[in-house]
Amino acid sequence: MAEWSGVPTATLARLERYRFQPQKTHAGAIRGERLSPRKGISIEFADYRHYAPGDDLRHLDWNILARLDRAYLRTYQDEQELPIHLLLDCSASMAFGEPSKFDFARTLAACLGYIALVSGDALYPVALHSQASETRALRGRVAYSRLVEWLRTRTPDGRALSQSLQRFAHANLPTGMVLLLTDGLDENLPQALRALGGRRHEVVCLQILSEAELDPDLEGDLKLIDAETGEAVEITATSGVLAEYQRRLNAHLQAIQQACRRIGAFYFQLTNRDDPVEVILKRLYPQGIVR
Repeated sequence: MAEWSGVPTATLARLERYRFQPQKTHAGAIRGERLSPRKGISIEFADYRHYAPGDDLRHLDWNILARLDRAYLRTYQDEQELPIHLLLDCSASMAFGEPSKFDFARTLAACLGYIALVSGDALYPVALHSQASETRALRGRVAYSRLVEWLRTRTPDGRALSQSLQRFAHANLPTGMVLLLTDGLDENLPQALRALGGRRHEVVCLQILSEAELDPDLEGDLKLIDAETGEAVEITATSGVLAEYQRRLNAHLQAIQQACRRIGAFYFQLTNRDDPVEVILKRLYPQGIVR
């Protein structure tokens, strides 16, 4: 698979004016640009926290810095940031397609992450694979280069999508928006989505499939190899076999959509050849996910 090239500056410029629009108010970790659920209070000091790269220097306590040579930020009660969890499916099946589903997902993730960072939200990038990974927030426009590097160094070589999503659902993380980028090719995904919904996150499920998966053009005797398990099966691609494949695929897609409806999540079916910016402006924007 060719190395992912990132997102052109001109593309990012088209997204500059947009921001995520949650359906409900979430209590964030620190002062941000969104109203807190607490009413009737003015700009009141709440607490201190350690400075992190990308934080707004206007809230740095210069007296503490001068006395202790340590950087602390003052946090307040009136406004809080929106936690946005960017979940990237790193299962091996994401490597399929031309361009690969994984590269499309990384480009879309970079665009979504850029909107979050320039809007002052807290972005938590999470790789969904078999190994648990530490989740640390990125904040501010300057953190975009760190997001790009994080995306560049992810690889589609894992498995156990549903287990890793279940692990995320039960992690001690702030409630906010969840942007799930996945091909969804895991029969247990609907159950994992229901567990995710139980944590009161606002979920946006972006399912990415290749055109060959949606409408395979196959014929003759074939050996199919599972990208994640390595198991092989020999088939003869007759019209009956292809019809059964379509039936099972449609049933799986419907199960994912039903799970999303039950937890109040947004569901979008995308292909690896879609334009990521058009997805945001023509699919997410009309639904009020971004404004």
